[in-house]
Amino acid sequence: EEFLRIGVRDIQGELHYSEVSAQLTALAEACLSQAYEIAVEERSTRYEPPAGLALGVIALGKLGSGELNYHSDLDLIFVYDAPRDARTRGARELMASEYYTRLAQRMINALTAPTAEGKLYEVDMQLRPSGGAGPVAAHVDGFAQYHREKAWTWEHMALTRARIVAGPEGLRNAVAKLIRGVLAV
Repeated sequence: EEFLRIGVRDIQGELHYSEVSAQLTALAEACLSQAYEIAVEERSTRYEPPAGLALGVIALGKLGSGELNYHSDLDLIFVYDAPRDARTRGARELMASEYYTRLAQRMINALTAPTAEGKLYEVDMQLRPSGGAGPVAAHVDGFAQYHREKAWTWEHMALTRARIVAGPEGLRNAVAKLIRGVLAV
C-alpha cells in the first residue's frame, strides 16, 4: 500500500526524484526492521538467543546511500557480535554463528518470499566478505579482519555507501567505527 502511494504521488508529479528515493529508502528500512523483529521472534520460539542479542544489518549500494528506486535490490551484509564459544540456551543448543546465520536467512526469506502480490524485495548478498562463498552472517571481528587483510579495492569502495540500518545501538556504533577505520587507511 505504501509503495503504491509513493508511486501515485510520483506519477502525479507531487514528489521530486530525491523525495521518491528518500521515501522508497524509508519504506525498505521499515520492512527490514519488521523482518528483523519477525525473525528474532520466530527464532526465539525455538531457541533462547545468546545473551545480548547482537545482529546488525549493513545496507550498501542504493539503500546504503538513500537512493533507492523502484527496481533497486537490497545490498546487505549481516554481522553479529558474540563470544566465539557462545551458544543458544534451551532444549536445543546452537553455536552463536549458526544462530545468527539462521536469523539472517530468516530475514532474507521474509523479504524475498513470493506472495500473490510478488516479492517484497530482491536481496543481494554478494558484497559480504568473500561474496557467495562467505557466511551469510559474519562475526564482526571476521568482517573487520577481511576488510583489513583481504578485501579488494572495489569492496572498500562499496563501503563508502554503507550504513547500518538494523541492530542494537552498540553494534551499530562499533560497525560504523570499523567502516570509518577501514576507509581512512
